[in-house]
Amino acid sequence: MKNIYILIISFFLLILFASCSKTIYFSQDMRNNLNKNHLNINKIQFYNSRKIILIRNLSYADTKVARGKIKLENGRYVENVIIPKKTPGVAIGEGSNYINVAFEDGVNRFLRFVLNDRNVYQISAGKWNQGYGKVKYDTLIYYIAPKSSKAVLKVKKDDQYNLHKSIRRLKGKTVGR
Repeated sequence: MKNIYILIISFFLLILFASCSKTIYFSQDMRNNLNKNHLNINKIQFYNSRKIILIRNLSYADTKVARGKIKLENGRYVENVIIPKKTPGVAIGEGSNYINVAFEDGVNRFLRFVLNDRNVYQISAGKWNQGYGKVKYDTLIYYIAPKSSKAVLKVKKDDQYNLHKSIRRLKGKTVGR
């Protein structure tokens, strides 16, 4: 009996903490609403739902020109580009089922998020192998770390993406006036 009370309390605490989140998943329904109201998607502030790590192996000569964090792993030099959780990004391109989002300035420095079966936009790669996704980023080939493969786009809950073009409040009409 005591375990049931603990389970119920834990469940309500989980719901309470989940409802306190300041961001929500960006869904296809939100995107349809933006399109219906003729609003441009590049005016939306996006955030990533989890840390995204891009990895590439370097030769010794390449270590001098790499821009990310470089470390020696198993006798190889590895460059990591880390995009922390909740990093702001902007849409720089779109298609019917994808959005290209840039988290930094620069040519070809964006990641593609595609519409998944849960109706939200999840990080995508050209090819997946053993959990690693192959992407072109800043004209170089990187691999999305397996832990990052579930990253999705989010927006702030307070931002009004369920928009109305105009709002009228009527005071009513009385007889004789």
